[in-house]
Amino acid sequence: MATITLRSAKGSPLTNTEVDTNFTNLNNDKYESGDNVSVGTLTASGNVTFGIAATVSAAGSTQGTATALTKTYNIVSTASAAQGVVLPAATAGLIINIFNISGNTIKVYPTSTQTIDGGSANAPVEIVTANGSEFVGTGTGTWRQVGSGGNNVEDFTINGTAKLLGALELGVTAAVSSAGSTQGDATALTETFNNITTVGASTQGVVLPTAAAGLTVIVANTTTSNCKLYPATSDTIEGGSANAAVTLPAKTTFTLTCKDATDWTKHRGLAVYNSSGTLIN
Repeated sequence: MATITLRSAKGSPLTNTEVDTNFTNLNNDKYESGDNVSVGTLTASGNVTFGIAATVSAAGSTQGTATALTKTYNIVSTASAAQGVVLPAATAGLIINIFNISGNTIKVYPTSTQTIDGGSANAPVEIVTANGSEFVGTGTGTWRQVGSGGNNVEDFTINGTAKLLGALELGVTAAVSSAGSTQGDATALTETFNNITTVGASTQGVVLPTAAAGLTVIVANTTTSNCKLYPATSDTIEGGSANAAVTLPAKTTFTLTCKDATDWTKHRGLAVYNSSGTLIN
C-alpha cells in the first residue's frame, strides 16, 4: 500500500515536496494491466476469467526447443511424438493447467534448472493424449503435478483392494521386430502386451523394461524362430545371472512378473522337468 501524507494527520497544509511524494508513491504502487497481483483473500461474486491459450502447438525434442507456456490454461492441440512444452518459472502458489488433445503423448519440461515432482533438474514428465494435469509451484524452482484428468492416467498406486467392473485394456505393441545380438542392441519392450512378429535370426532379441516389484509384462513370439529375451541392465530372469537372456521359443508366450526390484519370474501353467529333474520350461 502506498504511503500517503494526509493534511488531517499532519495538522497543517502539505508542502510541495510532500504533495510530490504522495503522487510518486501512488504512481509507484499502482496496478496496471499485465501486473501480477498479490492479495491475502480474494472473494469473487461473479465469474473469474483466466488466461487461456486454446491452440498450443508442442515443439522440439528438448527443453530448449519446446514451446513456452504463457497462460494459466493451455490446450495442446498439435504435437508430434516426443514434442513438448515448457512451464514458466516456478514460484510458490503459481498454477498452470495443461490439457493434451493432440493425439500424441507430450513432454512437459520445467524451465531451466528447475524440477517437477522432485525429479532431476530439467527432467520432463509426460501427459498422454486426452489427458490433463495441473502444476502447482511449491516454491521457487519447484513444481508439483497434483492432478490428472481425462480417461488416461499413466501411473497410479492403489492401496488396498481394487474392484474392476468391465474389461481391462492393456497397452499393446502389435508388431515388434527383434534386433541385435546383445542386450544393448536388442529391441526394447514398452507395453504390457508385446507381440513379436519378426525374428530375423535366433541371435536377435528383445529387452524387458526395468524391473519393479509387481510389474507384469506379456511377450508373445508369433514367429517360427526362437528369440532371446533379455532383462534390463543389471536385472535378472528367474534368478539367473545379471543381464543374461533366456530363450523365448517360436509360437510361445511368456507372462513375467517382477518379484522384487531386479528379478523377473515366469508364470507357468505347468512345470516341465527333464529326467535329471531340471526345469525346462
